[in-house]
Amino acid sequence: MAKRNLLHFTGIGSAFNASFGNTNAYFIDGTTLFMFDCGESVYARMLKLLQSKRIRRVIIIITHLHSDHIGSLGTVLSFCAHVVPKPVDIFYPTRAIERFLKCIGISDDKYTHHLSVPEDWNLSVTPYRVVHSDMIACFGYEVSFKGASFYYSGDAHDIPDPVLKKFLDNKIDLLFHEATIDTAATGHCSYTTLERKIPVSERKRVYCMHLGSEKLAALLIKKGFQIPKIEVP
Repeated sequence: MAKRNLLHFTGIGSAFNASFGNTNAYFIDGTTLFMFDCGESVYARMLKLLQSKRIRRVIIIITHLHSDHIGSLGTVLSFCAHVVPKPVDIFYPTRAIERFLKCIGISDDKYTHHLSVPEDWNLSVTPYRVVHSDMIACFGYEVSFKGASFYYSGDAHDIPDPVLKKFLDNKIDLLFHEATIDTAATGHCSYTTLERKIPVSERKRVYCMHLGSEKLAALLIKKGFQIPKIEVP
């Protein structure tokens, strides 16, 4: 299968690493903009694309509800409803997102929430419940799109076993996985976990994100992993 990187990143930082921006990825299919998460810095960095006449529909796939992953979601929804009218669809496998948006004054006529992925999105998304926070539902996603496949972790303590097996069997092309330098972390994935589970020969297919520092980025590169390039449209 193809091993091309479909994703562009407007940020690759952890919650408190402002210089890297909140971790957010996107790709465009025709006139549809697909986004993974929508943290505090994302609205400003995605503004030109949201304004673009080329984009007629926005689809946002949410991994979990921490503010560095949904902090500008309300702004994006309001902008697409009132300034550059275009429909926004949200995929998140629980209704908690609806309660959150209601609490911040976003009515349900400003978006369509999906608990599963509709056929007309032309991609398949398999959610995996991951360990990150015991207060909210957190998911990683296996995505297949036009002959390419990848796993996008969100914030997760570990790689789900079925995902790791598929990756090592070349049934998943690329891993986009968070990493932390904290080897004792319980809600995030230590770089030592990735080092232990991913053979050196396969690390070129692993893109590490949600990074806390330049030091961590340099360490991961030294160990053979990839770091996504930050691209602000």
